[in-house]
Amino acid sequence: MSADPDFSDTADWPTLAGWLESEQPGATPRLSDFERVRQLLRPCDVLLVDGRTRLDERVRGITTSRWSQAVLYLGRLHEIRDAALRATITEYFACEPDTQLILRAIPSRGLCLDALSELQEEHLRICRPRGMRGDDAQTVIRYAISRLGVVPPLTLREGLRLLLPWGLVPRRWRTGLFARLAGRTLRMLTGSAVGEAFSFIQFPVLPLVKRTETDISRLYRRHPRIFYPADFDHSPYFDIVKYPFVDHNDDRRIRLLPWKGSLGALDEAAPRQNETAREARADREA
Repeated sequence: MSADPDFSDTADWPTLAGWLESEQPGATPRLSDFERVRQLLRPCDVLLVDGRTRLDERVRGITTSRWSQAVLYLGRLHEIRDAALRATITEYFACEPDTQLILRAIPSRGLCLDALSELQEEHLRICRPRGMRGDDAQTVIRYAISRLGVVPPLTLREGLRLLLPWGLVPRRWRTGLFARLAGRTLRMLTGSAVGEAFSFIQFPVLPLVKRTETDISRLYRRHPRIFYPADFDHSPYFDIVKYPFVDHNDDRRIRLLPWKGSLGALDEAAPRQNETAREARADREA
């Protein structure tokens, strides 16, 4: 890991933002089939991103999860029923009618709209909310879009909190301490923008279940101040949908892969097995 640079002045904030958003050297290639993900997405799906930037690396270290971003898929313009909402989207993000849109948070822009194609080189996982009814999905999208302009870009003070030596903090305390120290924009970067949209319709993400004295079960948010990408991954209320880079259902494609495993050991073992068989036959004949 490269050494952390020294950002001690507000004039250095653009440098810090660019450093956080720059790709980490040696990032792993994507392991998902983007074309299949793109074709089968539904509005209100949550995309988990195994990002490749220095910010992603920091978030993974703090949350001890492989996923660093939670992104809300909005769909195309024609899939959003509210005409006023479509007009709001075009004010914030100029796009073609068939552009697939996402809502995400990035340090230099805060909470913003973007094209799904920006995630083309990332490893993705779809988390699909289970049992949503009626206009629930449209309400989630409406609330998420209403937060545009409310969440500003990451400040220098918040950005410096990411540079703290989080690896020295025990894992069981790390997420709770981060939730206390993180400001609003920093919480949005970890997935709270998406989690709050689902909370608006009382849809549970990853709740704690407690029983009252009258034996009634109640749901409580696990981290009242913050949502993490792993919350969607572990939630029993979201179905996990994976589209691997190579489909294991297609035997032909599997056999074309340049595997370098222990398969050759079978070939090496064959002469030894033949020699052992010959020795056994010689002993019997003797």
